[in-house]
Amino acid sequence: MNTSSLLLGIMGVVLLGFVLVVMSDALGQQGRRRIKEAREDPGEVLRRRIKRVNVAFTEATALMDDLQRDLAAQQAAREELLSQGEEQQRLLAVDQEQAEKIRHILVGETKATIRAERRQQWLFFALGATISIPIGVAINLLVP
Repeated sequence: MNTSSLLLGIMGVVLLGFVLVVMSDALGQQGRRRIKEAREDPGEVLRRRIKRVNVAFTEATALMDDLQRDLAAQQAAREELLSQGEEQQRLLAVDQEQAEKIRHILVGETKATIRAERRQQWLFFALGATISIPIGVAINLLVP
């Protein structure tokens, strides 16, 4: 056997001893606590348990109050969001109506503009034809 094996063996024994001491101490504390509880007056044990139950109920009540406040705040936020959504829907409907009216106005104005431009083009054509013929005749008469 070499020295490293011997050292590992010694370390294993020391570690095992340490674990046993720690576990026996923990088990010993649990055993002592149980023995102490067994020696106590059952009425005192019951009173201590009742006190812990009352504390637990008090904490549960406080938590329930907190939860109710949170729930009320969430309900208020939900109602606010719903009212905002309804307002947005109403505005959207109004905006759609306004957009439709604007579209009708623009289409009407566009048609009127197109008609006016056509009349203007026909007027220029007629004026051009009306003026160019006498000018052409006058040029033909003046130029031999």
